[in-house]
Amino acid sequence: MLEAWYVICAAVRDTWDDLLTTAVVNLIWLGLTLPVVTAPPAALALFYVGNRRAHGEPTDARDFLHAFRHSFRVGWRWGVLQLGVLFVLVGDLILTGRLGGGSIGGRLVQGFYLAVLAVWLLLQFYTLAFLFEQEEPRLRTALRNGAVMLGQNHLFSATWGVLLLALLAVGVLFFCVTMAAGGLFLALAANHAVLNRLAAQRAAGLS
Repeated sequence: MLEAWYVICAAVRDTWDDLLTTAVVNLIWLGLTLPVVTAPPAALALFYVGNRRAHGEPTDARDFLHAFRHSFRVGWRWGVLQLGVLFVLVGDLILTGRLGGGSIGGRLVQGFYLAVLAVWLLLQFYTLAFLFEQEEPRLRTALRNGAVMLGQNHLFSATWGVLLLALLAVGVLFFCVTMAAGGLFLALAANHAVLNRLAAQRAAGLS
């Protein structure tokens, strides 16, 4: 879908428009991700900056730090949810691989868990972006909105996800670029995707 490509292009443009702020925010986020206790609110703060920039608002490192200080409670609710779901899915994936012994049935079950994991990760992009589109950053509401958007835009979401994976694969070859801009680029891509789909829904409602 061309819309998914336009979203990625918008994220790339916003990432590079203010490369200094991008690099500073991204490096602060990386530093706060290393200690487990600060990783979830740091992710939310990154998406807050991505949301503001996707809306065309000026941002700097102070916006990130402001969001970080105010995101501990909802950030950790989201973080605990991720730990639980990923523990189950990755654990089942590994266990199925060991018990399946390379059989066709085992590989099919592994493929199912991989698909569920991919859908879950896509949902998290929408969820974090929705947190800052809502009047209040309620995790349950953001998850519900993200799930509805994912279900209504499965082709767009799949194309968007493949494009993100392709760009991340290229980014591995340019390690310094990924370190300086990768996290904020993902946040921008998710926010632009949500804004794009919301605009499409409003346009469909008016037509």
